[in-house]
Amino acid sequence: MTKTAIGITALAIHLIICILIWSGIRTGFLKAKMYMLSLAVFVPVWGPVCVLLIHFQLFSGTDQVKTVGVEKLRVNEEIYKNMFPAMEENDRDVVPLEEALLLNDSSRRRELIMNVLNDNPGEYVELLKQARMNEDVEVVHYAITAMVELFKEYDYRLQKIEKKYTNDPDDPVILEEYCDFLKEYLSQGFMEKQMEQIYRNQYTQLLLKQLEQKVNLHTCVCLMENLMVQRDFFLAEKILKIMDQNWHRGEEYWIWKIRYLAERKMGKELKQSLQALKEEHIYLSSRGKEALGFWLDGSKK
Repeated sequence: MTKTAIGITALAIHLIICILIWSGIRTGFLKAKMYMLSLAVFVPVWGPVCVLLIHFQLFSGTDQVKTVGVEKLRVNEEIYKNMFPAMEENDRDVVPLEEALLLNDSSRRRELIMNVLNDNPGEYVELLKQARMNEDVEVVHYAITAMVELFKEYDYRLQKIEKKYTNDPDDPVILEEYCDFLKEYLSQGFMEKQMEQIYRNQYTQLLLKQLEQKVNLHTCVCLMENLMVQRDFFLAEKILKIMDQNWHRGEEYWIWKIRYLAERKMGKELKQSLQALKEEHIYLSSRGKEALGFWLDGSKK
């Protein structure tokens, strides 16, 4: 049998297994959630095995299974702890996850990524994205599971805040909560480009509404951050004018003005702004100097 035939046969078997798992979950025969199907589809062999393991854990009634967030991973954690004994606890075993993913020691990779997942996976989204591409199928399994759980958690929170906002769209507290959530959600990088654009537009409209209720620096800064990502320079210029009128001597205004001019490649205006920054003796904190370091150094030449 040729390699091509073997590959086609393996793929066919995998598809049949995935269809059986889908049917089992849909009919309730398998005690697992439908989103776990993605593991079975995208992680051959290990994915279906993990779904079955979760099914038997749930079926046996063990109280180790949690139903909220990444706590569901604790079932798998206990399984893999039995397979891969934990290392001795000392400072020499502490290795950054970026380096852990490159180590040849598979047991250490698995232990370290499990530590991340049990700590706060929301803080390690970029590293989890890297882990999905790892050659170790168990590391990939944990990373994908964590990403699925995080996405579900954010989606649940999004639906909840959208419902609150729909019921009372003029409540400034709910509006602020909605804006803060979208800022956090967009920063995670979960969304596909088209969906991200939709929510960035929604975020912009909510911030503009917030600005109508009360003009404040924080809202203007959030708008500038979002508008620069969207490359909406027309609206960004209007926000800069508001910042100029209200906080002309504030470093946030100058930081965003210079970034705006640099992004627009408006060299003449950029040079004039840097000169005005010096002549008006605008105070810059260490953070402001760091943010404008490239242009400030260039203006000295």
